[in-house]
Amino acid sequence: MQSAERYVLINGKSRFTRLAIMEQDLKSHQYQAQLKSETFIIIKRGLVWATYVSSVLLLVVMLNAYYFDREYFETELLWLKQFPLALTLVSGIVVIKLFGLYRVGRRQAYLYLGLLLVSWCYLLMGLDSLSGIAMQGIESLADVLVLVFALALFPNRNLMLIGILPFLTFGSIYHFNQYSETPIYPITKFLCFLGIVWSGQKIISGWFFKAVTRSIEKKKLLQQFKRLALIDGLTNISNRRHFDDVLIQEIKASLRTLQPLSIIMVDVDFFKPLNDRLGHQVGDTYLKKVAGVLNSALERPRDLVARYGGEEFVIALPDTDLSGAIQVAEKIKRAIAAAELAHPSSGVSDFITVSQGIAQWHEEMEPVQLLEVADSLLYQAKSAGRDRYCAQTLSAVNKAAV
Repeated sequence: MQSAERYVLINGKSRFTRLAIMEQDLKSHQYQAQLKSETFIIIKRGLVWATYVSSVLLLVVMLNAYYFDREYFETELLWLKQFPLALTLVSGIVVIKLFGLYRVGRRQAYLYLGLLLVSWCYLLMGLDSLSGIAMQGIESLADVLVLVFALALFPNRNLMLIGILPFLTFGSIYHFNQYSETPIYPITKFLCFLGIVWSGQKIISGWFFKAVTRSIEKKKLLQQFKRLALIDGLTNISNRRHFDDVLIQEIKASLRTLQPLSIIMVDVDFFKPLNDRLGHQVGDTYLKKVAGVLNSALERPRDLVARYGGEEFVIALPDTDLSGAIQVAEKIKRAIAAAELAHPSSGVSDFITVSQGIAQWHEEMEPVQLLEVADSLLYQAKSAGRDRYCAQTLSAVNKAAV
């Protein structure tokens, strides 16, 4: 799906259905992968939030057990019930602080969630077994934990159910054992809580999925805008703007590393007569093929070819002196000849040829000056008969650098 602004035929009528397109797009592999990634990020943030909330709840439990309700608990054994949860929470906080949230993988996150749930269940059962009387605070703590884990895990319904069912079950059983003569109220409470959380998760996750979809669409638009800003629409290589930016960066790199930097200005010979003779569509096709040949002639990742305007191209060769640039120019000349692109209006060959100007950057030379030197050498190559290259002399480079 390329755009959300499309129409489908429903009952013989054309209606705008953005939601339907959104659902179809979510089924695609790209959207599903992005959705899983965003969901996992939110779940990890939810676990961090649940960790801090759990720390506060544990502190409240300790204050109540040791100071306010001390006479109701066997306090000498209570710390054994609290220790696993305290250790889990401290471990989680330390890992987050040391390694950062984004370095935590899926397996580690789910393992921590399991430990957190087991530790809370162990503490709840410990509070039940060590308390001398029925205490509403224990049931209330289970209810609060239901809300905490429902909010922390809402993007994934199955994971959310795993997080809340132990506390829902404990709260219902505890109420039945301590207060109820019949199971009607605990079962009703269990089902009501489950229904509210389930339906609420469905609504919130719907908003979440729509937000993720909009985020994906925005990222795709930004990528397209970036591509339009840096890539030539016809030849699918870098454009002049991108080349100018890269050239500035490569000059700065050469200043730091004291390594040479060369450029090659390339022009397709007799291109205007070709357009007049065969038409602009054929001319555009030839420009694409020439761009492909130039691109294939470059072997290193940092080498860059760009369309500089019309039938003119330019190549940046970092860490390359004049000798190396001349070798690249020779390779380009041979590759263009091997392509055998017919040119019925050329004055030097039956096929497409190119002229090239080769220049090397020296210290204190501005980017525009380097381009002017390469363009001047390109003009010399064309004046000398085309289908050739013209390079700076080493003496000229050394003289300019002094």
